[in-house]
Amino acid sequence: MYLEAGLADPGNSFGSESLQSFIENSPVGIHSVDEEGIIAFANKAELNLLGYAEREYVGQPLKKFFHDPVFFDELYSRLRKEGFLKNEQAKMVCGDGSLKEVMISCNYYSDGKKLVHSRCFTRDITEIKRSEKLLVLLNRAGEELAGTRNTDEALSKIIKFLIPSFTDWVVINELGIDGKAHLLKMAHSDPARMRWAEEYRKKHPIIVDNNDKNLVAYVLKSGKPKLIPEVTEKILNDAGVDREYKRILKDLAVTSVMIVPMKVKQTVTGVVSFFSCNPNNTYDEKDFNFAKDFCNRIAVALDNARLYEEVRRDIEQKTEANNKKDEFISIASHELKTPVTSLKAYTQILQSTFADEKIPGAAEMLAKMDRQIDKLTLLIVEMLDVTKIDKGELIYDDEKFDFNEMVKEVAEEMQRITKSHQIVLNLSDCDPIKGDRNRIGQVLVNFISNAIKYSPGGDKITISTSCADNKVKLSVKDEGIGIPDDDQPGIFKRFFRVSAKNSYTFPGMGLGLYISSEIIKRHHGRIFFESKEGEGSVFSFEIDSNI
Repeated sequence: MYLEAGLADPGNSFGSESLQSFIENSPVGIHSVDEEGIIAFANKAELNLLGYAEREYVGQPLKKFFHDPVFFDELYSRLRKEGFLKNEQAKMVCGDGSLKEVMISCNYYSDGKKLVHSRCFTRDITEIKRSEKLLVLLNRAGEELAGTRNTDEALSKIIKFLIPSFTDWVVINELGIDGKAHLLKMAHSDPARMRWAEEYRKKHPIIVDNNDKNLVAYVLKSGKPKLIPEVTEKILNDAGVDREYKRILKDLAVTSVMIVPMKVKQTVTGVVSFFSCNPNNTYDEKDFNFAKDFCNRIAVALDNARLYEEVRRDIEQKTEANNKKDEFISIASHELKTPVTSLKAYTQILQSTFADEKIPGAAEMLAKMDRQIDKLTLLIVEMLDVTKIDKGELIYDDEKFDFNEMVKEVAEEMQRITKSHQIVLNLSDCDPIKGDRNRIGQVLVNFISNAIKYSPGGDKITISTSCADNKVKLSVKDEGIGIPDDDQPGIFKRFFRVSAKNSYTFPGMGLGLYISSEIIKRHHGRIFFESKEGEGSVFSFEIDSNI
């Protein structure tokens, strides 16, 4: 408090001349204000900070130099009430009309009745505030751009963050495979002034390989950013800028330029050009560093957006193809169902007729034909189930039933159609469960059918059940070829089929396990398997016993 005490009491130990010299030459801005709010004194640092001559500043109301007069009144009121202000941030108007962000600390001297004068220290925090602002802008941009899902949205967000917070005019170019700089986005704080620049760009494309003078081409080719703090005639001439573009730059009042590459994995994908059109806001190294960081984020955001768009287009194309395939399957299965039903009936009539007439050869052939019709019928049913599943129209009937009894019935039925395999049951005692008996039985049929199909050299299929913790589990184990590791991730997908080592593909459309997985999901259960190539597989499902 020596300094304040010295101002209040000239007869202090420093001596008035020494103290006055100290205050006058202090690197920190210092001023004093009388009881009327008029500036009574300002040192060199204060005048230099705000860009005023002494006669322009001293003798004037301090309020005049505050950007927000209402805020000044609030500060002055608090100073009179509390006796001091500490580290208050404010904006002050400079001699050239620009604004400085300052931090003010004050206290005042009174004679016990009224304020005699206040003493204030003024620190320039413009650069600190600008750095904070740029950091906040960078972080906000990074967060928002990270979630961008298409290029147009990303470009719109980029412009929103840059104009007018950081720049007046921005141009984003992408390096095309044709060696040209393709314009992605051009924007200005005053959109009406962009017409000339847009028309010029259409008439004068930037060809990278043949243009060493053009700064955009240079940055695209070299990957090195360019900072031009002050645009001069010489710089424009050196860059090969023609008369028409010079006129555009002059009309837009461009004073400072930065051209910064966008890079993805060290590869230049484009450039962003920043133009300042404010003579009081020329770019410096801090701006340059911000622009480089921001362009890194732009590059990643645009690359991610493009990847997302590619994936979305691919999904849409595949979805469209799947929809057409589903439509075909639905139509084909419905159209096939009626003639196959008729064929089944005629076959059974002929089979009965030839049996009555004791023509065993013909009856046996018709029996084989009948079995093939059953397979075709099953395939049609599966195709219809798939279309119903996709539309959410597959009907489920809940009922209480004996789970082990259902397993036995299915096993007996499947045993009748295979002579090469023995189906062995290993069943635990289970209470009746609630669910769709026919659909769960359909899952077991698919498990056993696959076990028969994929174990041509095996002779035993084991079906096991267990019940614990209100869950029932069923497993079907075979001694077949097993499933290669590469095939396992797709085992429950539609139309997926496992191929043998010799590239032989087993018959079927690859629908059974997909339908089974959907049925078990509908029962809020889980379906899973274990398999090792050459050693067989175990397919299982587990569902709640009281769904």
